[in-house]
Amino acid sequence: MRNPVQKREPASHSFNDRMRSGPDHLTHLQERDSVLGARRRRICRRLRRRIAPIFGRVCESQVRFREELTLEHAPGTANATTLVHCLAVTPFGVFVVNHYDWRGEVRPGTNEDELLVIDDLGGVTVHTSPLRRAKPAVRHLRSVLSQHDCPVESIAIFAEADCRLHPTAPDGVLALSDLHYFLRTRLINFRATHARYLDAARLDTHIDRTCGHSGEASRVIDPRAVLTRRLRKRR
Repeated sequence: MRNPVQKREPASHSFNDRMRSGPDHLTHLQERDSVLGARRRRICRRLRRRIAPIFGRVCESQVRFREELTLEHAPGTANATTLVHCLAVTPFGVFVVNHYDWRGEVRPGTNEDELLVIDDLGGVTVHTSPLRRAKPAVRHLRSVLSQHDCPVESIAIFAEADCRLHPTAPDGVLALSDLHYFLRTRLINFRATHARYLDAARLDTHIDRTCGHSGEASRVIDPRAVLTRRLRKRR
C-alpha cells in the first residue's frame, strides 16, 4: 500500500508566463483571463441554478441572488477583493456561497483553517478551508449590514461526484443534499431569537449600493416558477 504523502496545494498555477514576453505575453494573458472568466461565469450560473430551488423552498420565494460578486473589502492592499460565486440574500440572513470540485474524502485538518483531502490511493493534500477563504467577504458584509442586525455566513458546496465529506467536516462545508437541512436549521435559530424577518429586497439594495460589482443583477426566485420550468423540460 502506498504511504500517504502530505502535500500542500500550490499557491499559484504556472502558465509558462516566464517563457513569454512582449506582445505575445500580453495576448497570452488576455486569452487566459478570457478563458478563466468564461469558466468562472459558468460555475456561478450553474451554482445559482442548483441552489435556487432549495433556498426558494426554505425562504418561501423571498430570496435574492447575486452571481459572480466581487467584494472590495481592503482597498489599497495586495488582496483588496474577494470573489463570491453566489450571494443569497434571505429574510433570515445573507449567505456567501462558493462551489468546490475537490476529489477525494474531505476531512478536518490540524486547525480550523485547513482541510485534508485524501485521494483513492491514500495521498493527503492540505487545503485552505473554504470557510477561511470566505472570511474577508463575510467580515465585510457583516460590517456593511451591521445596522440591519443581519447574520452573515459562508457555505461551501462540494460537487457530489468523486467527493466525500467526512462526518466531522466543519459546519458550512456541505454536499448539495445537505443544504436544505442546513438552511432549515438557520431559519429555526433565527426564529428562536424572536427577531423580525429581514427585508431581503432592502438588504439587496444596500449591498448593491455599497459592495463591489457583480456580473449578474440580483434575481428574485419564485420556487413555483422554477418547478414549472422543470416540468416543461420533462415533457
